[in-house]
Amino acid sequence: LALAIGGLILTAATALLVTISQAWANRPATRDAFDAHVNGVANFLTAMLEEATLPEGINSARKAISLDRAPGFSETDDPLVRFYLREAPPLFFWPEPGSVASRVHGFLQVDQREGLRLLWYSDLQELEKNEKGIREPEDEDELFCTVISPFCTEVFYCYYGDKDDSENDLKKWEITDELEEDINDGDFRLPAFVKLVFKWDEENLERVVSLAIDRPVPSGIAEEP
Repeated sequence: LALAIGGLILTAATALLVTISQAWANRPATRDAFDAHVNGVANFLTAMLEEATLPEGINSARKAISLDRAPGFSETDDPLVRFYLREAPPLFFWPEPGSVASRVHGFLQVDQREGLRLLWYSDLQELEKNEKGIREPEDEDELFCTVISPFCTEVFYCYYGDKDDSENDLKKWEITDELEEDINDGDFRLPAFVKLVFKWDEENLERVVSLAIDRPVPSGIAEEP
């Protein structure tokens, strides 16, 4: 009986050792793949936002990256980071064979189910003027949706100082999970950075990257505030 129990314990210990060894052997490759994915997403978004510009006929005083609600969103929905690209990268699938999406209006969204995604439409689509006289799709269903990463399901907004601070005021960083809203006029303030949180729960992996929004930088992933 003792030999039988000892044999069972030895077998269980061996199985546990093999399991731990396999997990350890697979861990570096898993971590490398996760890091490569996160780095690729961060570099892609940084490069894309650096190409953001203003559509033709828009006041040049307006920023190329702003906050706005996507077509079909209600006034109770928070605005999203909005940008315009004269020519979009190939990741923006365009249904016409041999052509790429152009004159694209994009909205960056973190969805709890799908992850980090881009909602977008093109000036080449059939558009209607909204109540502000802006041509856009009538409904959210007419937007294209491009998933960038299923691992990003959380976003934080980074603000430096207050909206009315002068250059001489002492400023500090504030990081929040909600956009800053002006209680007087209801406008939302564009953050200096957004922090994107990437998680792979099954592998217990997590990364956080900062993406410049208010003042895009040309050097890739910005230093975290």
